[in-house]
Amino acid sequence: MGKVICSYCGKETVSIEEHEIELSEPYGGFSTVKIKEKVCNHCGFAEDDDSNDIVIQKELSVLKRISMVKVLDALNSMGHTTASMERALGLPARTLARWKNERSMSPSASGIALMRIIRTYPWILAVADMQFDHEAARNILLQNAANELVKIRSEHPEWEMTSSAYVSDNYLEVFIKGSINPVPEAISGENYVFTLWN
Repeated sequence: MGKVICSYCGKETVSIEEHEIELSEPYGGFSTVKIKEKVCNHCGFAEDDDSNDIVIQKELSVLKRISMVKVLDALNSMGHTTASMERALGLPARTLARWKNERSMSPSASGIALMRIIRTYPWILAVADMQFDHEAARNILLQNAANELVKIRSEHPEWEMTSSAYVSDNYLEVFIKGSINPVPEAISGENYVFTLWN
């Protein structure tokens, strides 16, 4: 290998340094890889080595496969079979099984994105099952939003939840407010008692 020349100042005082970076994929976890950096000892200019892209893409490919397996396992554990998901989404039979099990077959970026969206919002499968009917989609969305609010309320009993709705000629406005129940602190001074709210 010939001498490495700094692409900024043109000097031959470049050294190769290695360091680790962390990569992540949604639902796929984290991984660290070693990358190389060319650093000029004369001017201090640093740039990535050309080999870094291959190393990074290879590890991201592994994380994407892990992500797909975890997404499909999670959806299966929620009661969604691969066959029912394929029918709802209009995918050919055994597509999801191949994405999960065949190491030689990687789903496209759009396939990975689709399954991550479904994992994040599993109720989208019910919308797909209803042929993406607008009315059904709205009802499913509102039902799931209500379920999430009930869940949040049960997870935070110290919160006070209030809601209201207003209808005018042009608008339907719905307000939902969550606030921590303040604990009053009484302070007495001479003849008065003051209540302080945090």
